[in-house]
Amino acid sequence: MHHPGQTSLAIEKKWVRLQLLVTSQPQQTSNKRTIFVRVLFSKGLVFISKPRCGSTSIRRHLGPFLSKDDGDFAVDVAKTVEHFHPHDTAPYVKAKLAELYPDHPKLTYFMTIRNPVDMLWSYYRFFRPDADCLYNYQSDWNENSTIDFEEWIQFGKVGMNPAWQELAPKWISTQNLSPLSLEAHAIDRAGVNHVKNVFQLENTEKLNRWLTSKLENRRFPALSEAWRSRRLKPLSSAKNKQRALPHVNQSDGVGKAASDQRPVVLSDQSLKAIRTMFPEESKIYKI
Repeated sequence: MHHPGQTSLAIEKKWVRLQLLVTSQPQQTSNKRTIFVRVLFSKGLVFISKPRCGSTSIRRHLGPFLSKDDGDFAVDVAKTVEHFHPHDTAPYVKAKLAELYPDHPKLTYFMTIRNPVDMLWSYYRFFRPDADCLYNYQSDWNENSTIDFEEWIQFGKVGMNPAWQELAPKWISTQNLSPLSLEAHAIDRAGVNHVKNVFQLENTEKLNRWLTSKLENRRFPALSEAWRSRRLKPLSSAKNKQRALPHVNQSDGVGKAASDQRPVVLSDQSLKAIRTMFPEESKIYKI
């Protein structure tokens, strides 16, 4: 249910990296809202970004493993790379890569999720939907018009690229918040799950261990430490010394006023809406 130029890449080696830096909504043009998809042929990895789930942090950690010499490819802005957009879903990426690079090596897809209540609150606080469910990355957003958090959960909506929605489960709808779900990012119209490795943001040690083994580098920094401290320590390919970077997702609880904290208890109507729009995540988090 989430949602959420010119590829003249000549693959000269068997192991080539294509890096896609993807944002989280089709209408988005502002850098404020960027999240990132990465495809690393050299490591056999594809990272699918789900909004407000630590995507930018992981992208920063993966950065040092990218190399232009190996054909790494970056897309920072929509419409700059033909066939790809800054927030493609797994079914779309898989289908497009198979079409463009039929001989590419086997790829393992992975992504992170978080408690959907926390994710929605983070999304709501960061993109500030108005009474018409327009967001602060849209030109016609009205900053003087607001919608209550629970009203937004029950009656709000987000957009989705038609090319992604065509491949998504039929029940994914742009008339609600289902484009933000795990299903919208991972599962296709036939019900096939293309992201077999799903990690909970609340348990980043598991993700850290998995990435360490995949990247074959025991110096890979612990994401759990980065998440707790809101500081990122990506590896430097040139030095063993690590440098700190600020956490990009700034809308979450740390340092926020009490009025910015999400409601402790949601109504039954809101919880029911979440279970409907986020069925798998609701099961995982026992909502």
